[in-house]
Amino acid sequence: MKATEVRILPALEPGESYVDPVFVLVETSLNECGDTVTTIDHVSSKQVDGRDRWHVTTLGQSVPLTHASALEWAVSYAASCDIPLVYERDATAAEDYAASLSGFPALGTAPASSASK
Repeated sequence: MKATEVRILPALEPGESYVDPVFVLVETSLNECGDTVTTIDHVSSKQVDGRDRWHVTTLGQSVPLTHASALEWAVSYAASCDIPLVYERDATAAEDYAASLSGFPALGTAPASSASK
C-alpha cells in the first residue's frame, strides 16, 4: 500500500466506538513540563468466542515528536503494514490556545473603570 492511499481522519471523542477493524491512532498532547509528546497505537479487532475483542499494540508512548512528525511516521507505518486508516488527535493546538488566553481577563467581567467624577 502507498502512503497516499492511507486515509487520515479525526479521532473519535471519548465514549464513541470505532468500527474499523484495524487502524493506527496518533494522539499528541503536552506533558507536565509543556513539552509535546505523542502516543501511537496499532489497534485491531478480532473475533474471540463469537465476540469482537480489541487488541492494542502501543508503538510509542510519550515520544517527543510534533504531531506532524508523528502523523508522517504513522502514515508510513500504516502503509507498510497495509493499514488503510490513521486516526489522529492533536490536543496541543487546544492547549496552546487555552494557554494563550490565560493573559486575558475572564469573559463576563467588567473592565476596571476610572474613578467617578
